[in-house]
Amino acid sequence: MLADHDEYDVVVTGVAPVGALVRTEGYEGFIDQAKHPSWWSDAPRPAVGDRMRAVVLDATRNPARFSALPSDIRTARGLRHTRPLERLCPPPHDSGRAVEWDAVEEKLGLVLPADYKRLVRTYGGGVFAGLLWLLEPDCPDAMYDLVAQTAEREEILAGLWDMGEEKPSELEAGDVRLVPWGYVEGAGHVLYWLVRPGVEPEEWTVILNEGRGPYWEAHAMSCSRFVLDVVAGTTTSYYFDDIDEIADPEERTLFLPTSRILSR
Repeated sequence: MLADHDEYDVVVTGVAPVGALVRTEGYEGFIDQAKHPSWWSDAPRPAVGDRMRAVVLDATRNPARFSALPSDIRTARGLRHTRPLERLCPPPHDSGRAVEWDAVEEKLGLVLPADYKRLVRTYGGGVFAGLLWLLEPDCPDAMYDLVAQTAEREEILAGLWDMGEEKPSELEAGDVRLVPWGYVEGAGHVLYWLVRPGVEPEEWTVILNEGRGPYWEAHAMSCSRFVLDVVAGTTTSYYFDDIDEIADPEERTLFLPTSRILSR
């Protein structure tokens, strides 16, 4: 069965002025003309028999709607881990946030990854597995506010590096920026996106700075994939390899919203 955000090799079976019919693994689909690279560039228009990589945008329509745009494929890859996370760790009834993302991104000076926006829309800020805190915009507590922590961590790191602490090798290449998105309760580890010029948000690396030392750990994955691996117990992070010992078994697949924590 086709599902939103899944990626397939498709074959064009028919063309029309408004788009192309495609087929993959026994399923029919349709690529709107604006969802094919030829609409935006000098790429050849689709022809019967063409093979291409495409992602499902809407599996509920008949035929299902696909996109062959590289930007849509990158976004879908970032969103792919939110669905299994929601199954493993169902969002509470009182979680989730509506956010004016344009205003937030203007303050930060960058566009945020689609999977992070979905996490906030679905869960809001709060704690996964009793220890991994997801930062959110406009949080009443600046400690867990995305924009406030971005400014604070930039100041803290600049001070540490001015005092001679060694930068991670990932920061030595050009105009690279760190933007925090998570915090490990108790240990003090901070999780950042490694923002590189010309790299799409869905391709940003997750990098962890340990809370009580100078060490860093990079993971070439989205923030939702990192959270999913922690919750599922499949993470390769050194700092979570003992999660079965440090996390309460009853909290492993639970999410506690910031709003509920701050109201205590």
